[in-house]
Amino acid sequence: MLDDKTVTDKTEDEKNIGEKAAAPETKLCTKCGRTLPISSFFTRKYESGKVVPRSECKECTNAINKKNKIKKRNEKLYGVPPKPDIPAPKYERQYKTINSKRELDLSKTGLDITLLGMDETFIKQNDYQDIWLSNYGRVLQLENEQYQLVQGQYDENTKRLYYMLKKNVFRRNKWIFEEEKVYADVAVVKAFVVNTDWHNNIYIWHCDNAIEDNYYRNLYPLNQKEYEAVQKVFDLTGKVSEKDIANIKDNKKYKPSGWEAENFIPTVCSVGYIGCSDEKGKSNTTVYKKWRAMLSRCYNEKIQNRQKTYKCCTVCEEWKNFSNFKEWYESHNCGDSSLNLDKDILVKGNKEYGPENCCIVPEFINTLFTNGKANRGKYPLGVHAEKSNACGIRYYRAAFVADQKSIKLGTFKTPEEAFQKYKEYKEQYIKDTAKRYKDKIPYSVYEAMMNWKVEITD
Repeated sequence: MLDDKTVTDKTEDEKNIGEKAAAPETKLCTKCGRTLPISSFFTRKYESGKVVPRSECKECTNAINKKNKIKKRNEKLYGVPPKPDIPAPKYERQYKTINSKRELDLSKTGLDITLLGMDETFIKQNDYQDIWLSNYGRVLQLENEQYQLVQGQYDENTKRLYYMLKKNVFRRNKWIFEEEKVYADVAVVKAFVVNTDWHNNIYIWHCDNAIEDNYYRNLYPLNQKEYEAVQKVFDLTGKVSEKDIANIKDNKKYKPSGWEAENFIPTVCSVGYIGCSDEKGKSNTTVYKKWRAMLSRCYNEKIQNRQKTYKCCTVCEEWKNFSNFKEWYESHNCGDSSLNLDKDILVKGNKEYGPENCCIVPEFINTLFTNGKANRGKYPLGVHAEKSNACGIRYYRAAFVADQKSIKLGTFKTPEEAFQKYKEYKEQYIKDTAKRYKDKIPYSVYEAMMNWKVEITD
């Protein structure tokens, strides 16, 4: 689970205060690495009146200023040198890895339907009410405790298949459902195909230009220029191959306006890149901090050594692009300042951060699902061993922590009995919390909380 709390290291009282007071105060220069007296550093004065020494020493600062002065003089005399030609990242066709816990077991639906293919599968859609989408573009809905195929319609102009579905959105400080027109090809690409640039790749090419075919392997998300180039190849030859699409996507002349190759260089934890976001350089924004922290938990070895629960965690390909993550975060943000990004409320045990598996929840709800497994010892969750009594008999105490308060649930003869009490209490507490905040949390989170099961292996 995400932990947004900041830990502050505390040191012991220093000895020999008199000797240290007499010694000159020093500081490490972040540029040259030398430890120098404070007098060797320029200072910065803030509006509050506080004076703080700069991170680089005077010698390094002067050297940097001299270098910049020479650079500006040369640019004035000879012009600004051209930027190095950075190659565009190579196109790679990828499909999403689907967590099996999101798949619908058709044998339990009571429906007698013929699959469109041996690999047809229906996947839960978090943003819609009781909806499952297949990789062939079909939709199942649970209504009045019965599953049924949703009848789609065809757009008069584009001939594309679409459905009218109820989407969960945050309006006027609460979560509600609004009816929305959902195109089958867009939904299938979003659920099954890796699209590394959501902002620009909003056009979908159907293999052989067969608009009625919504099978995920026959759909290609493209930007406008790429789509027009693919359409031109089809008009001339009557066919577009996988190689044709790859060549067009790798060609810089088909990149969207404002596209820069350097924005796709993975500079954060060697995997994350800024993409087409307009927030380049604005590393102080909340959404950027959430994104960087997510990448650090998965790919920073120092953090993983401190927090073992993030071992083997990954970030999906789409969210390595900050622009994509920002779009998702802002569309799911419910305005609370103390929000946590969570990866395993919707899908218990999930190890991949991505739009299908993650949610944004208030911090107090997120803490309900922490298990402290790394620190709690050999006993099950919520169970603590009491000291043996005079007769040498040991009892086991069950306790539940909520709102930073410990609730005692009784003592029992075995750890299993104590855990059973803890399990019953916590599951009911989670359900009660879900009901109390039903319109303050996404419907998918409410549903997950109502069905949450506490296991002794947690």
